[in-house]
Amino acid sequence: MRAVDTNILVRWLTRDDPAQIPIADRVMAEPVFVAHTVLLELAWVLGGRTYRLDRARLVVALRALIDTKTVYIADEEAVRWAIERFAAGGDIADMLHLTSLHGCSAFVSFEHRLQERAGPQAPLRIEQPA
Repeated sequence: MRAVDTNILVRWLTRDDPAQIPIADRVMAEPVFVAHTVLLELAWVLGGRTYRLDRARLVVALRALIDTKTVYIADEEAVRWAIERFAAGGDIADMLHLTSLHGCSAFVSFEHRLQERAGPQAPLRIEQPA
């Protein structure tokens, strides 16, 4: 299995480059691995200055990606949790951070609303430093 970069996913999802669309389609037709860092970059790119996807459209795109039969993501259920918390108002980066901290006892952050945004099912205790 090959891992894909963000630029492959952007072409495949946005269909905005006629020369690269068929190449991205061929890549995505085979099993591919999407790293959490690539997923995060994808969210930033699609929500950024060029594509300007709002939260709702970004959630649709992320769900469509992870629902694709050829796409594999480590800790898929945790990533689905992160996307749902993002849909509910959380920051996608913070939510993905919380899903990737295996073996840690807590996530320490100055973000005052992080616990609220992560919700009661957060995979890790969230602490604010004193």
